[in-house]
Amino acid sequence: MTATPYERKLKRTGNNMDAIRYVLAFAVVVEHFNYLCGAHIPFPISGNDGVGGFFALSGFLIYRNFEKRPALRDYIAARARRILPPYLFIVLLCAFLLAAVSSLPVAGYFTDPQWWRYLVANALFLNFIEPSLPGVFEGAQFTTAAVNGSLWTMKVEWCLYLSVPLVAALLRRLHRTPRDAAWIFCVIIAVSAGYTWLFSHLHRTTGHEIYAILGRQVFGQLSFFYTGVLLFYRLDTLLRHKWIILLLLMCGLAAIRIWPETGVFLRPPVHGTLVIWFSMVGNWGHRISRHDNVSYDIYLFHFPLMQLAVMAGITRLGQWTGLLAVTAAVTMMAFLSWNLVGRRFMRPRPRRVAPATT
Repeated sequence: MTATPYERKLKRTGNNMDAIRYVLAFAVVVEHFNYLCGAHIPFPISGNDGVGGFFALSGFLIYRNFEKRPALRDYIAARARRILPPYLFIVLLCAFLLAAVSSLPVAGYFTDPQWWRYLVANALFLNFIEPSLPGVFEGAQFTTAAVNGSLWTMKVEWCLYLSVPLVAALLRRLHRTPRDAAWIFCVIIAVSAGYTWLFSHLHRTTGHEIYAILGRQVFGQLSFFYTGVLLFYRLDTLLRHKWIILLLLMCGLAAIRIWPETGVFLRPPVHGTLVIWFSMVGNWGHRISRHDNVSYDIYLFHFPLMQLAVMAGITRLGQWTGLLAVTAAVTMMAFLSWNLVGRRFMRPRPRRVAPATT
């Protein structure tokens, strides 16, 4: 049977999603390089929008995967095989190898309660409990002592994954299929945007940073995730009216720029749809899709490598040379991480075949 144009778009080599992942990962890399190294390198996508774009891509792919294999055990196991091995690898790597750059002696480093807090908290996706290691990245040249400021999104990612079975159960109870439940996804997006607006307002009026932190958590990211889910089930509409939709998205970007206060409500649907639009329209990224994608490993590794670069004095090289050097090192480590760790866990397990009976 010949695949329809929409089905071909969902094949990895039929879209640009892998290329877009690299663009989003690089947006986060540039954002953190500017923050940690005091640079001012411009990039059209902010780090926050890069993270939101990743969540939109997750929604576009993950809900469909659950619908295809709705057994909760299989769904969680598949997500764990993809997410956990590289994540735990970078946590353990930092916990043990950064002893070499700690101001504490080795014995004091590994017996310090902060080391154990870091190891346990980060292994459980609770990096906010202890983001730092004893005696590591504490000099005046560091903007923060955090070892890996990117890991906060991982607990959000898992919570978004766990929301899928709950929403799917709600749709079954309402006797709705995802295809005809667009209004439910729209309600989730609107409520999530309202949550973000509330905590942004509290942050502005009180000045307490805790409200900004809470506004970025899972309830604030549901809007990006379910924008992706909605667009998956309306992909035919997106592709059929792609130029009209692109014009509307440009108007949305202009509205955010002219009236920044609308950004809380417009950013998830506008930026999330732009990510899916560029992922699905055309096939300019198909060559990248023929190779393994290491954007996830880039996301995991770039922050601690930048901290080490700051320790080595990379700011003396100039911002562009420094960014190029860091990007090369991060890409190399991401490639090694994928081939040594991630790829091994993604290999399909051989299924047991029951013996034939007469």
